Amino acid sequence: MRNGNEHAESALRLGRWRGGVPALLGVVSIAWVVLLETAWAEHAVAPGLTGSFGLVALLAAWWGMRRPVTPATALRRLVTAAILWYALYLLVVGPLARWHFGPSLPAWTATATLLATPFFVAARRARRDGWCAGSGDAGR
Repeated sequence: MRNGNEHAESALRLGRWRGGVPALLGVVSIAWVVLLETAWAEHAVAPGLTGSFGLVALLAAWWGMRRPVTPATALRRLVTAAILWYALYLLVVGPLARWHFGPSLPAWTATATLLATPFFVAARRARRDGWCAGSGDAGR
């Protein structure tokens, strides 16, 4: 029985970062958008930088899937959050905020926080499902 407990503890230890990855990507996306839209607003590299962040988010999801312990829905939630962020930024929120606010730091901070919501929702659901430290129920 001790061997089974050791495996369960090992699985819990390996799975603790699951809620932190989407939250970290949310925080990084806020900083990324604010920097991109305020400091590099007039540069031609902006679309490429946007695409590179989407790629980083998808690579983080792929990396997570290759770890020994990955809940079945973890990758799907992270990829969904990255796709939603990218689509909202490029097609809806980004153009509207750029048109209304220009390179305003407070406006882009609020906009970037709104855009990062899919990552924070994924992190919250991971915590609720017991995929990270302190949740008390890692068996789901």
